[in-house]
Amino acid sequence: MLRKTLTKLSKMPLILLNPKDMGKSDINITQTQQIVMGFISPIIDEIVDRVSERVLAASKKEPKFYTRKEAAEILHVTLPTLARITKDGLLASKRVGSRILYEAEAIDEAVKKQVVFKYRRA
Repeated sequence: MLRKTLTKLSKMPLILLNPKDMGKSDINITQTQQIVMGFISPIIDEIVDRVSERVLAASKKEPKFYTRKEAAEILHVTLPTLARITKDGLLASKRVGSRILYEAEAIDEAVKKQVVFKYRRA
């Protein structure tokens, strides 16, 4: 797409403006701005498309996991409370070696639902 845009731009006639004529009329300035924007806007659009594709691809590559400490801070609970929540099956965890990790999606869902994990008194 960028190559097509550049080839189109190279085939367009080049308008040379005399610097002495630039101050004489506002029409020349607006025409010049339109011409410059006509050249630059396809290139800017292509750059924005490529950057947005890369950002979206990078965000979807790997699932995010939180450690016990990070999950406890996000949920505003203590580590023993987080252990109880995990034991009760309210929040799924994965064990990687000796580490316990929580999926970011599960934590984010709990935060969005505003689930209260504290103050379990019967």
